[in-house]
Amino acid sequence: MITTHARTALRLAGLAGAATLLLASCSSSGSSDASSSASVSGLPSTSASGLASSALASVSPSGTGASVSATSSAGQACSAYFALDILNSQYAGGAVKNGNMTEDQVKADFTKLLKTMVAQAKLAVADGTSDEKLLKNATRMKNEIKSLKKAQALSNLSKAQQAKFAKQSLRVQNACDRAGYPLPAENVTARTAAGLS
Repeated sequence: MITTHARTALRLAGLAGAATLLLASCSSSGSSDASSSASVSGLPSTSASGLASSALASVSPSGTGASVSATSSAGQACSAYFALDILNSQYAGGAVKNGNMTEDQVKADFTKLLKTMVAQAKLAVADGTSDEKLLKNATRMKNEIKSLKKAQALSNLSKAQQAKFAKQSLRVQNACDRAGYPLPAENVTARTAAGLS
């Protein structure tokens, strides 16, 4: 049986791996397609096990490289978003049910990543590496999670809140794409593995 410390270490290693893969994919040269290839038909359907399942599942990577530094504020905000997206895929894939993490751990990680996204998005807007839509929607995502009471899990968000979170998540992804950070292939793979595509 895996201990809580081992689970936390595995979770952090997974998030670090996602960030490393993001930085590696962002540092390669190539053309960047600034237009989004995302499509959402109607309101996204959500489930208790994945906050942005349908909206995120309909997205495919839209570029091969980044036009701005991965260490820029926009790059850091998008890195946090991509790590959050991987975490959402793990959550939707049953990580809690399988005993790989607890609801409290997932919620704490969501909160940390959203806090980083918002802080870096503020800097990105200030330094011109991203537009205000990144900050606006990252802040809304953070507020949706903050609306939960301490004892509530992510699955306690109402269907309406989950739908809002999914829309806001897609808008953050589009803002990252416009800033030169398309969704990494690893995220698409994680969504597919979680049954979100």
